[in-house]
Amino acid sequence: MMQSTLFKQIKAMEDELFIKIFDKDKKGVKLTGAGEVLYPYIVFMYGEYEKMIGRLQEYSISENASLQLGSLYFTKQYDILQIIKEFGTIQPNIKISMDEYRSNELEEMIRTGKLDAGFTYKELVEWEYRKILPIREDYLVAVMNKNHHLALRDSIQLSELKAEQFVLMKGDERLYKQLLKFCIDEGFVPKEYNMDIRLETMKELISTSGCVTILMRTMAEDLIEDKNLVMVMIEGSKKLTLSFVMENDTKACEAFANYIS
Repeated sequence: MMQSTLFKQIKAMEDELFIKIFDKDKKGVKLTGAGEVLYPYIVFMYGEYEKMIGRLQEYSISENASLQLGSLYFTKQYDILQIIKEFGTIQPNIKISMDEYRSNELEEMIRTGKLDAGFTYKELVEWEYRKILPIREDYLVAVMNKNHHLALRDSIQLSELKAEQFVLMKGDERLYKQLLKFCIDEGFVPKEYNMDIRLETMKELISTSGCVTILMRTMAEDLIEDKNLVMVMIEGSKKLTLSFVMENDTKACEAFANYIS
């Protein structure tokens, strides 16, 4: 902005507010008392103006824009598709696609530019992403047969399960290692069936064999649709954080990040 234009705007503000913002003397220019009161409001309004410009720029996205997203194959329970659908209603020019991956595959796809961004647990991340936006914390629970001796408890210590037979999800190596770490941090290595099974098979196995599993609460809600199973909270704030991770800085990607933040 030219100096003459700036002085004209300051003079116009002084005339409108009936105040004097600056005093001039031989040492230079300094704020008056009224100017010192006004200054923080000007800083605030300028910041809000910058935010407004940033949000409005999202609507200048071209019709050819695309957003390629990925998620972990077991995160569909977090209503991610609903988030994408709602974003699509305010950004109809962006063509959005999403596929499911294991955590290491998802990271590789984003790192190599084959995906713009994705949804994963922050604690499973090994790559230093340009931006990580936490969305939701999910807490560890145990799922067991309703007749199990711990089934009537509201919560338990994870260490109380050390003598139990476990069946754990092994389809995602990083998640599996994190579940093992939860147990090891409590002083035991879980005795587990050596098998890689889906949730439906896990549900049947827990219901009929008396074994237990641990997983995140949102995932467990699918299991306890079976009336023979119950979910018990694990004490100690053991949690994972579903997060939006991005490496690409396209307008479409930034617009989606702003929408969910």
